[in-house]
Amino acid sequence: MVFETEACAVSIIIPVYNVQAFLPHCIASLQAQTWTDWEALLIDDGSTDGSAALCDAYAQQDARIKVFHKENGGVGRARDEGLRQARREYVAFVDPDDTIRPNLLEENLTLARKEQADVVVYGYQKQFVDQTGRVLRAGACELPKGSGAYTYEEFWAEFPKLKYTTIVWTRLYRRAYLQEHALTFGGARVGEDAYFMTQLVDAPFQKIVYNPKAYYDYSIRPASAMTSFQKAYFDEDALQRRSLFAEVVRRHEPTPGCYEGRIVRELVCSVLEAAKKLSFARGRMPDAERIRWLRGYCESSVMQPALQACTRSETDSSWQWVGAQLLQRKQYRLALRYFDALQGIRVLRDRMRRPAR
Repeated sequence: MVFETEACAVSIIIPVYNVQAFLPHCIASLQAQTWTDWEALLIDDGSTDGSAALCDAYAQQDARIKVFHKENGGVGRARDEGLRQARREYVAFVDPDDTIRPNLLEENLTLARKEQADVVVYGYQKQFVDQTGRVLRAGACELPKGSGAYTYEEFWAEFPKLKYTTIVWTRLYRRAYLQEHALTFGGARVGEDAYFMTQLVDAPFQKIVYNPKAYYDYSIRPASAMTSFQKAYFDEDALQRRSLFAEVVRRHEPTPGCYEGRIVRELVCSVLEAAKKLSFARGRMPDAERIRWLRGYCESSVMQPALQACTRSETDSSWQWVGAQLLQRKQYRLALRYFDALQGIRVLRDRMRRPAR
């Protein structure tokens, strides 16, 4: 199969929706790359805050930047549009409120080409920002557990040790590989990263390379999707997308049941995230309704078996284990109080760490 590819090395896909204050930081980090052979595809997803005009202005100033305007359809559809428009050898995803470090493209493209890899995985660091994009404090680094190149067979043999994550912007992808296996985000409004990554590990790649360094700065801000309540997260369609992970892992595990703990861990993390999202709705949604949402999610056919099978080893911290135990015992009201308290502590901690004006 022959794919259309232009000389430029990488297409950087950036979905844009109402991020006028943050986009300049993101674009500046692209323009600071030591590897200058790239194109940026800004997919304006129906912005209403001036982001669309800002995208157009960047395209006029820098020929490497291209803009595509579309009706609002969510991050998944915006990224899929970027994949349709991409023409370069490799593809990277960057969110418009995040930044990348100057050597991301140079070092990871060099690795990809050296190993003839279809995917390169790298790390990121969290940073907490205010509504203007000003960094309030640095957070933890999250680095890949693996190091070096793995074939598809080696990847599945080492799967539990490689710290599978559902984050798409910590990877560089060969575009021909994505096209050959028709990998898309499927138009999902939530859980689009998990859906994409589940398809990816199910699609045989020649090699995947792990680069245990941080190259991406992930911004956490008060109004981001990660700190807000989304009803779509609880939809039946979203639940079925998450069940796909279990199907894929069971199909590839060396012996039946040997990766069951990894499946449980992934699904329980989704349950804990659901409880956390409901804590963001405190004061805006009656407690009875929050409990109803939480009960429905925890007792679904997808999540209940994983939650009941969860042990301490399937959680990463004490706070996760306490939350999982409360949900195992169907103490939904108490569980919400627990997650509300955790959220209150996070807010207070961030206020205390905020630099004085």
